[in-house]
Amino acid sequence: MFKTIRSWINDLTLMQELIVVAGVILFFVGWFVTGPVASVLAFGLSASAFAYILVTTKRGSTPGLEEERASDSLTTTEERDPDMKKLVFDDLQPIGKQYRVDVVEGGRHPGMAPSSKRQQTEQVALSSTYEFQLSDFVDVNEDLFVREGGPKSEFGFLIKKVLTVVKEVHFAHSVAFFWVNREKNQTVLESFISDSEKFMTHRRRELGTDVISQVALTGQPKILNHVNAVGQLELLGYYEGIEPVKTFIAVPIFYTKSQLAPREPVAVLTIDCIDEDAYGPETLASLGQFTKLISALIKSYTDKYDLLLDSEVLRSITRMREQLKIEFSLHNAIRTLGEETSKLLTWDYITVVLFDEARKSWVVQFVMNRMNDPYVSPTHEIDPNHSLVGGAIQMAVPRIVDNLAVADLPRFYKAERVDAQGSMIILPMTSMQRCYGALTVESKDKRVYSESDVKLLQKLVDMTSLALEIFSLTDVVNNYVLMDEATGVATRKYFISRVQEEVQRANDFGTDLTVVMLSIDAINDHLQRYGREGFDFVLQNVARMIRASVRPYDVVGRYDFNRFAVLLIATDKHDANLWAEKLRKNIASNIMNVEQKSFSVTVSIGVCGAVSQTSDIELLENASQTLKKAVEAGGNVVRVF
Repeated sequence: MFKTIRSWINDLTLMQELIVVAGVILFFVGWFVTGPVASVLAFGLSASAFAYILVTTKRGSTPGLEEERASDSLTTTEERDPDMKKLVFDDLQPIGKQYRVDVVEGGRHPGMAPSSKRQQTEQVALSSTYEFQLSDFVDVNEDLFVREGGPKSEFGFLIKKVLTVVKEVHFAHSVAFFWVNREKNQTVLESFISDSEKFMTHRRRELGTDVISQVALTGQPKILNHVNAVGQLELLGYYEGIEPVKTFIAVPIFYTKSQLAPREPVAVLTIDCIDEDAYGPETLASLGQFTKLISALIKSYTDKYDLLLDSEVLRSITRMREQLKIEFSLHNAIRTLGEETSKLLTWDYITVVLFDEARKSWVVQFVMNRMNDPYVSPTHEIDPNHSLVGGAIQMAVPRIVDNLAVADLPRFYKAERVDAQGSMIILPMTSMQRCYGALTVESKDKRVYSESDVKLLQKLVDMTSLALEIFSLTDVVNNYVLMDEATGVATRKYFISRVQEEVQRANDFGTDLTVVMLSIDAINDHLQRYGREGFDFVLQNVARMIRASVRPYDVVGRYDFNRFAVLLIATDKHDANLWAEKLRKNIASNIMNVEQKSFSVTVSIGVCGAVSQTSDIELLENASQTLKKAVEAGGNVVRVF
């Protein structure tokens, strides 16, 4: 009623409002005066005023009324009531979502233009302007993330962005991207966006009867208009609990490097929604555009990743060559192979198995153990006939073991103690003539390695096999050579044969015998500063000084690239220690000149004396370990076993 009265008053002109006020005053005057004549006159005038207003407002015949109404029609709701607001409801959201309500200040639709400058000013004053931030349009740290992550992380980053768009466009509850690994019969979760806290935490899942597996195997999309909550876990497979999902759709993603049309999908894109019957053919058409985009991303980053792997392999080969130039030895070759392998593949254990000529058996020569778990150790012999590594060496064929828990043979030998039961890759190291051993890489996870990993490592293994063949041919040559050509001392093989003879003589007659090993300190610095020829000159000078300090019946040999060994006949370790200390001082004080550069070098020395009934292998090994301790002590020192 009050709104009606207020609306009626708003339609009156200023003159009509004054007449109404006068009529009301006359009505109250007639009510309170005591004289009958004055009372009747006041009531009459009041009634006349109201009658005039009724007639003029009904007919609209009052002069100036049309102009006033025309002027009123130009005024907006904001002028009558500046507190009025207009509510705009977004009714295009799915059922079950909270409706979004936009408030338009002043009750005017944003698309309508103000009717006057005054209204424009009020509209600007009342409306609130949103200031967009840079983060609304670009990821500020994206470039840093992409640079540091590499192609794989970059692809995952872009897939995450695509899934975010898919989820927003289709009002999805969860969106996920799964790789299809047919070699291992698995689907692998790459990325997902979900409103659920129950999404799967494990990445790998065996292909089975769930809808995602059906799409992966058949290559046909699937739409479920109603998902039964009872069988949801078995049907979808990526939730760890029941979710209010009613609609589900999965589409295949195809990719191939050849010109032929692909037949089997490489991945599956899935989306679900909490509304029933939310997706249909139009959703499939929309997702088809997204799958084409993802296929293009896969092609781009597959090519980039292949180039990256090739460049990594080339860098590994280059590093191996540089290491072999510095020290061309068997130990350095297999150590470098293991280290470069660890940079290319996922691993927990890496071993190198070679044939030991002295023991006439296949022996573990090198081991890398990431977590120091129970595993095989160096010098262990393997079973060539009843082990996985032995079988691969005999067949000279690479082998991949996806699950060691079900393997019918042990890795190396029957009594090995290894707790891990993951997967393993075995690569024989072969040349045109023979097999020299095998490289093994093991992970605690099952089904980790594939044929592409074999091709990747094969290049490193081939290079190491070539180095092993050179070592083998060198040994054949050294069998007919007694003196080292570069230094003028005995070769390693001849020195070891003399050690065997003298150890046997010492055990038979009870005489003293000592082996002294020495190596030049800071070998890498000398090689980088003076080159290989300059370092050969250093070796020749050190060998000359050693030969000058021994007796005619003592034996001096070049034991390794940077090591000399001296066999002191009828000398105990105390006298040998004095002799070694004197030799160390003489070498440290000797000035050498290479390419007009003067310098001196120092040596580390290990001394080991033979005890009763010792063997030649023990004597040489103990001397080598003592030399290692001298090097670890900082060099230019003598250590006695």
